[in-house]
Amino acid sequence: MTRLIGDLIREGVVIARTGALCRVQIGDIESGDIPWLAGRAGKATIWSPPSIGEQVAVLCGEGDLARAIVLPGLFSDAHPAPADDDSTRIVFDDGTTLQYDPVERHLNATVPGGSITFEADDVLVIGSLTVMGKVEVSETVTASDVIGGGKSLKGHKHTLVQPGQGVSGAPQ
Repeated sequence: MTRLIGDLIREGVVIARTGALCRVQIGDIESGDIPWLAGRAGKATIWSPPSIGEQVAVLCGEGDLARAIVLPGLFSDAHPAPADDDSTRIVFDDGTTLQYDPVERHLNATVPGGSITFEADDVLVIGSLTVMGKVEVSETVTASDVIGGGKSLKGHKHTLVQPGQGVSGAPQ
């Protein structure tokens, strides 16, 4: 009975993965293909497979490795925790990071050398928007006013206005 209880939960390292199955090295034992536990697998799904070399817990019903389920996500020397604060982070191996800091109430997405795409019929931004780079627009831009170089598009005045086909002076 002692051996059976000790075999219910085992620690191991992922050595191979195909689809939603993986193989785990548990000491000197190599498992067969075992399903890994996902955060969601119904109407909503979360796909984040365990990595080769990731330390995992193996839950074995009745101590039977053939009935096991892999529970990914044990930090190790090979894959240490990315933080030691109250933030929530998703860190990818290319440096891409999604982070929420509850103290600062700040959500940050960093994609080094990459891009971000939002695809929806409408995107609404409530609050100020700062763009630090060029802006390209393929459709109409509608605004109550446009200010460029400190000059209001609808409120500026022109000097040297002449009737007929003359050209006005620079805005004031």
